Amino acid sequence: MALQLPTITILRMPAEAPRPGESVTVSCEATSGLPELTLLYWLGNGSFVESLYPDGAVHEGTVQEELRGSGAALRRDLHFSSFNTQHLLTNFTCVVLSPLGVDTREVRWPQPAPACVTVESGGLG
Repeated sequence: MALQLPTITILRMPAEAPRPGESVTVSCEATSGLPELTLLYWLGNGSFVESLYPDGAVHEGTVQEELRGSGAALRRDLHFSSFNTQHLLTNFTCVVLSPLGVDTREVRWPQPAPACVTVESGGLG
């Protein structure tokens, strides 16, 4: 049986755009045929999250592993202790890496609902 390439299967995000000050968690789930040699981690603008946010405002959870058949399902959360608009401008990427290959998935934040705009037309009166 061929070994399974590492693949990101789910990127679980809030259904609505986070509001400033909210605590937010994004989950990344992946599968791998070589779980003992697989890394699952987050990047922010191409840098490790702990380097980009040394204060811990954004940090990774521990890797959760569940054996499935000949491989494993892995999950790692990205926690935002107090979400702010700068986080919307940061390119967060989940990466799964093993000797068999790599897969990545970028976070795409939901767009906030547009504010209702009412247009009143005045008469030429």
